[in-house]
Amino acid sequence: MGITAYRVPLKYLFMVMMVGQIIGIASIANFGVPLFLVLTIIGFGISSGCFGTLSAVSLPRFFGRSYLGSISGFQMMILVIASAIGPSFLAIFKNKLGSYQPGLYGCLILAILILILTFFTRNPRKS
Repeated sequence: MGITAYRVPLKYLFMVMMVGQIIGIASIANFGVPLFLVLTIIGFGISSGCFGTLSAVSLPRFFGRSYLGSISGFQMMILVIASAIGPSFLAIFKNKLGSYQPGLYGCLILAILILILTFFTRNPRKS
Protein backbone atom coordinates (compact mmCIF):
# COMPACT_ATOMS: atom_id res chain seq x y z
CA MET A 1 0.00 0.00 0.00
CA GLY A 2 2.87 2.36 0.76
CA ILE A 3 4.37 2.00 -2.71
CA THR A 4 0.96 2.25 -4.34
CA ALA A 5 0.20 5.48 -2.44
CA TYR A 6 2.95 7.24 -4.36
CA ARG A 7 1.82 5.99 -7.75
CA VAL A 8 -1.98 6.11 -7.62
CA PRO A 9 -4.14 9.10 -6.63
CA LEU A 10 -5.15 8.72 -2.99
CA LYS A 11 -8.86 9.08 -3.65
CA TYR A 12 -8.82 5.81 -5.59
CA LEU A 13 -7.02 4.08 -2.74
CA PHE A 14 -9.61 5.45 -0.34
CA MET A 15 -12.26 4.02 -2.64
CA VAL A 16 -10.54 0.60 -2.50
CA MET A 17 -10.51 0.87 1.29
CA MET A 18 -14.23 1.68 1.34
CA VAL A 19 -15.04 -1.20 -1.04
CA GLY A 20 -13.20 -3.49 1.37
CA GLN A 21 -15.23 -2.02 4.22
CA ILE A 22 -18.47 -2.56 2.28
CA ILE A 23 -17.55 -6.18 1.53
CA GLY A 24 -16.67 -6.75 5.18
CA ILE A 25 -19.84 -5.18 6.59
CA ALA A 26 -22.14 -6.88 4.07
CA SER A 27 -20.47 -10.22 4.77
CA ILE A 28 -20.57 -9.95 8.54
CA ALA A 29 -24.26 -9.04 8.36
CA ASN A 30 -24.82 -12.46 6.72
CA PHE A 31 -22.21 -14.35 8.72
CA GLY A 32 -24.02 -17.72 8.90
CA VAL A 33 -22.83 -18.81 5.46
CA PRO A 34 -19.20 -20.11 5.33
CA LEU A 35 -18.44 -18.11 2.17
CA PHE A 36 -19.25 -14.92 4.03
CA LEU A 37 -16.65 -15.78 6.69
CA VAL A 38 -13.98 -15.68 3.99
CA LEU A 39 -15.41 -12.49 2.47
CA THR A 40 -15.49 -10.85 5.91
CA ILE A 41 -11.81 -11.61 6.41
CA ILE A 42 -10.91 -10.40 2.91
CA GLY A 43 -13.02 -7.23 3.10
CA PHE A 44 -11.86 -6.11 6.53
CA GLY A 45 -8.30 -7.18 5.69
CA ILE A 46 -8.26 -4.88 2.66
CA SER A 47 -9.81 -2.06 4.64
CA SER A 48 -7.47 -2.40 7.62
CA GLY A 49 -4.45 -2.79 5.38
CA CYS A 50 -5.27 0.48 3.64
CA PHE A 51 -6.23 2.49 6.71
CA GLY A 52 -2.89 2.95 8.46
CA THR A 53 -0.95 3.89 5.35
CA LEU A 54 -3.63 6.19 3.99
CA SER A 55 -3.95 7.96 7.33
CA ALA A 56 -0.22 8.62 7.46
CA VAL A 57 0.21 9.59 3.79
CA SER A 58 -2.93 11.61 3.11
CA LEU A 59 -2.72 14.23 5.86
CA PRO A 60 0.61 15.80 4.86
CA ARG A 61 -0.17 15.45 1.16
CA PHE A 62 -3.58 17.08 1.44
CA PHE A 63 -2.95 19.68 4.14
CA GLY A 64 0.83 20.16 4.32
CA ARG A 65 3.02 19.77 7.38
CA SER A 66 2.32 23.07 9.10
CA TYR A 67 -0.70 21.90 11.09
CA LEU A 68 -0.13 18.17 10.89
CA GLY A 69 -0.25 17.69 14.68
CA SER A 70 -3.57 19.46 15.17
CA ILE A 71 -5.19 17.79 12.16
CA SER A 72 -3.92 14.38 13.25
CA GLY A 73 -5.18 15.03 16.78
CA PHE A 74 -8.62 15.96 15.46
CA GLN A 75 -8.65 12.82 13.33
CA MET A 76 -7.78 10.70 16.36
CA MET A 77 -10.53 12.39 18.41
CA ILE A 78 -13.09 11.51 15.73
CA LEU A 79 -11.82 7.91 15.64
CA VAL A 80 -12.14 7.54 19.42
CA ILE A 81 -15.65 9.03 19.45
CA ALA A 82 -16.75 6.80 16.55
CA SER A 83 -15.23 3.77 18.29
CA ALA A 84 -17.40 4.54 21.31
CA ILE A 85 -20.59 5.25 19.33
CA GLY A 86 -20.37 2.28 16.93
CA PRO A 87 -20.82 -0.54 19.47
CA SER A 88 -23.56 1.42 21.23
CA PHE A 89 -25.34 1.92 17.91
CA LEU A 90 -25.26 -1.80 17.19
CA ALA A 91 -26.27 -2.68 20.77
CA ILE A 92 -29.42 -0.55 20.41
CA PHE A 93 -30.43 -2.57 17.35
CA LYS A 94 -29.68 -5.82 19.18
CA ASN A 95 -31.82 -4.78 22.17
CA LYS A 96 -34.74 -3.34 20.19
CA LEU A 97 -34.88 -5.72 17.22
CA GLY A 98 -33.08 -8.80 18.53
CA SER A 99 -30.37 -8.77 15.87
CA TYR A 100 -27.29 -6.83 14.86
CA GLN A 101 -28.21 -7.23 11.20
CA PRO A 102 -30.35 -4.05 10.79
CA GLY A 103 -27.62 -1.98 12.45
CA LEU A 104 -25.00 -3.51 10.19
CA TYR A 105 -27.12 -2.65 7.17
CA GLY A 106 -27.26 0.93 8.48
CA CYS A 107 -23.45 0.91 8.67
CA LEU A 108 -23.39 -0.52 5.15
CA ILE A 109 -25.49 2.38 3.86
CA LEU A 110 -23.10 4.82 5.55
CA ALA A 111 -20.07 3.10 3.97
CA ILE A 112 -21.70 3.21 0.51
CA LEU A 113 -22.46 6.91 1.00
CA ILE A 114 -18.83 7.57 1.96
CA LEU A 115 -17.67 5.64 -1.12
CA ILE A 116 -19.87 7.80 -3.36
CA LEU A 117 -18.70 11.03 -1.69
CA THR A 118 -15.07 9.93 -2.03
CA PHE A 119 -15.51 9.81 -5.79
CA PHE A 120 -16.25 13.56 -5.79
CA THR A 121 -13.43 14.66 -3.46
CA ARG A 122 -10.58 16.84 -4.64
CA ASN A 123 -7.13 17.49 -3.30
CA PRO A 124 -7.52 20.58 -1.04
CA ARG A 125 -3.96 21.78 -1.76
CA LYS A 126 -4.72 22.13 -5.48
CA SER A 127 -7.67 24.45 -4.80
